[in-house]
Amino acid sequence: MPAWAAGFSAFGCATADFEYRYDKSVDIGINEKSTTEDITAATTTLQSAWNELRIKVLEEFRINGFKDEEVTLTPGYSMQYLGQLNDLEIDSPVAELSGAEDWDDLVQSFNDTYARVYADAARSPELGYGITGAIMRGSVETKKPNIPEEPEAGPTPPPESRLGTRPFYYEKEWVDAAIYHMEKLKPGNEIKGPAVIESDATTYVIPPGFQTFLDVNRLFHLIEC
Repeated sequence: MPAWAAGFSAFGCATADFEYRYDKSVDIGINEKSTTEDITAATTTLQSAWNELRIKVLEEFRINGFKDEEVTLTPGYSMQYLGQLNDLEIDSPVAELSGAEDWDDLVQSFNDTYARVYADAARSPELGYGITGAIMRGSVETKKPNIPEEPEAGPTPPPESRLGTRPFYYEKEWVDAAIYHMEKLKPGNEIKGPAVIESDATTYVIPPGFQTFLDVNRLFHLIEC
């Protein structure tokens, strides 16, 4: 648990890579009756959509002052078993489709993802495969901040960090919880539950039977006693 939990989503947004994404609907269906020519046409359709989207993504980055060589392009596709309502977004295992020989790679990536999201037994390759959308993402890596490290101060919290106690309701009974001030805790400090660590923007609860410690990057770790 980061000590800056209240601003963690904002921190993530501020440090995320710069990205543009474009999508295009396509209608591709391949089943066991499809010929090699059908599969070739399917990969050609998807590749043509990627080519179109690639131009749009790179243009967005040029507008923002980036060169084409600075952009990492990731093609993808939305695939489903024919007849099903929901599709899955898959990052393409190949950067560019050259023909029917690449179709099996697209299908394998989809099947692997489907098994992870649902279950291996839920896969239904006998239905055939449909691609409903082409996806092109472009990203430029942003500079990441260096998270400072603070020196270890030992397991005992400083006296000024202790704010007292208050009743804590846990599993249908009241217990006395120790109260601490988050900003006054030091790396290496250990606190056993029941306890509450307070800050101006967040509250961190340690239930009975658990303990926490603060590391040198001001990340709290919660473990069972």
